[in-house]
Amino acid sequence: MKKKLIGFSVAGALLLGSAGAYASTNSKTLEVFYNVKNIKINQVSKMPEDKPFTYNGTTYVPLRYISEELGYPVEWDSPNQTINIGKTSEKSAFYPGRDLEYMNFQNSTSNNSYKYSYNKDTISDNIGNKYSNYITISNIWGEEWSLLEFPLNGQYSTFKSVLGLTENGKNLPKPLTLEVFLDEKLIETYTVSAGDMPQEIEFKLKNVNKIGFKLSSQSSGAYTSVGLFDARFYK
Repeated sequence: MKKKLIGFSVAGALLLGSAGAYASTNSKTLEVFYNVKNIKINQVSKMPEDKPFTYNGTTYVPLRYISEELGYPVEWDSPNQTINIGKTSEKSAFYPGRDLEYMNFQNSTSNNSYKYSYNKDTISDNIGNKYSNYITISNIWGEEWSLLEFPLNGQYSTFKSVLGLTENGKNLPKPLTLEVFLDEKLIETYTVSAGDMPQEIEFKLKNVNKIGFKLSSQSSGAYTSVGLFDARFYK
């Protein structure tokens, strides 16, 4: 068994491979063991150029190597100090919570609510898909409406999203309606029922100054919540 003393910052770099570089002002020397002779993925032997090592009973393998061998790209998001594995946000897209903030929320009762997030937490749709970019609108007592608006100022050309029920709102007694308004003009109406699969939606926004999403529900005493998952705008 081979052993070697390495710097702590080098160990961090090995975990990520070439996805990013680490610098350490408080370096620490570690004793590690190069006792991994082979790695098999789907019964095929594949060893990375940066050799795996063991430290304190844990084996460390380059993250980029393992992820890409399993079919998941790896990206280092330096501004946010985040490692992205698999699907990442589109660089040409603009997201609520990062690039846009809401301008108005109206409802028929103060119990109704909205939420939107960009990579801060995760939410699930009614079939278990998880999203970290989303808009949700919720009506608490049923026979109500809520309107959420975002300013666009004529800067965007397209909106794309996946429309569906949230996990918390999937037991829907009666269908709900989501209306989309561009400059207060109704341009699309979606009906969502319990058991519906999430659907991709898209519409054009040329010269539009604001967009509004209005949720209307019919079921008295029932919690209803709809999600615009992976909601994004394009210029």
